Amino acid sequence: MTQVIKTDTDLLDIATRIAISALTPVQKGREQEPAVDSNTINNLLAYMQSRKSIKELLAYILRQTSRGEIDRNTSKLLLSALKDLKENEEDINKALELLGYVKWIYETLNGLKIDITQLKGVDNFQKLVNELVKRM
Repeated sequence: MTQVIKTDTDLLDIATRIAISALTPVQKGREQEPAVDSNTINNLLAYMQSRKSIKELLAYILRQTSRGEIDRNTSKLLLSALKDLKENEEDINKALELLGYVKWIYETLNGLKIDITQLKGVDNFQKLVNELVKRM
């Protein structure tokens, strides 16, 4: 499932799917917690800001997935979105923009205490906005 990034709308749509996946509750010990911790989301963006390398980011995502910091579904979405990007300034900026959007959407949904399990049909940014408007 390759996700082609052509426009900002594409970036927002992909970021929406990634953020929802990352926030999907999973059993961790006795508690249900988001599949991906907010610190891990922040670390992805910080890593890319400091390293500015798509290949290194892909390796970092794979490492974090193997350590259980990123669940497989979220990892698959991230890798699919990033794997075809090149090591040039334009694509590095796209990756940074995507990760920034993921962070914003993740923080928004987490901060508003949105029940992610009720967003099953939400697969793009516009649908997310429409759902949030209904809940505010």
